[in-house]
Amino acid sequence: MQLGITDLGVFELSNPWEFNRLELVVDPMEPERFRDLAARLGDLESDDHIWLAPGVLKFLSHEASNPDWNTGFDDMISAAAEYGWVKGGKVRAHIVRGAPPARVSSDQFRDAMRRLAASVCAVTTGTMDDPAGMVASSVVSICAEPPALGVFVHKTSSSLPRLVREGRFAVNILTRQHADLLPQFTEAPQGIARFEGAGWEAGPMGLPVLPSALASIECKIATTITLGTHLLLVGRIETSHTQDDEPMVYFDANVL
Repeated sequence: MQLGITDLGVFELSNPWEFNRLELVVDPMEPERFRDLAARLGDLESDDHIWLAPGVLKFLSHEASNPDWNTGFDDMISAAAEYGWVKGGKVRAHIVRGAPPARVSSDQFRDAMRRLAASVCAVTTGTMDDPAGMVASSVVSICAEPPALGVFVHKTSSSLPRLVREGRFAVNILTRQHADLLPQFTEAPQGIARFEGAGWEAGPMGLPVLPSALASIECKIATTITLGTHLLLVGRIETSHTQDDEPMVYFDANVL
């Protein structure tokens, strides 16, 4: 079987029924980033080998509930132990450097994504006395049962430390009448200056919400996932308020 680390920083297990080999396949990436990601899986022995926690492999396998798979997996670990490849509860795996995945250039990516129309949202956290917020168009619906949505935040965003520390946030979907709010949220320093004069109020969870928004959705962070340059905040929706109006839309690098 092969455990992969993709250039997005995602761990994935492939060929789970191949018990005659155990490899860690790594997409091309900076050595420091590789070491950071590998440390989440086990202990690096060298550039060519790593000691993996079997529990990690089981957690990532879609076959972990299959008794036959578990039998084969346990036999693989026992065979590795006979060769001295199990130490301190971890199994030794060979590191394979993968070929660069097919990908478009950054310019091609941006050119394509400019064609994707998206709502414009003000994502907030904290309280009315000590608020923080940012403008986002990368807000996605995840599921209705349980109700959840996702917000992608760049790792360098000034809002990210507060969002993670607070463990909760509100998504306010903006209307065309909120055009003046955009420069305020993008140019004013982080904090109360971004929230002056726009009619912000404390929502049911105490988060800053905009009563005039198309929707104000308050969430608790259920989990976070690192994907490339961004952190995905998965929010479990606890309250929402909606109304009808004309939406603000981001398209081709312009707000409509």
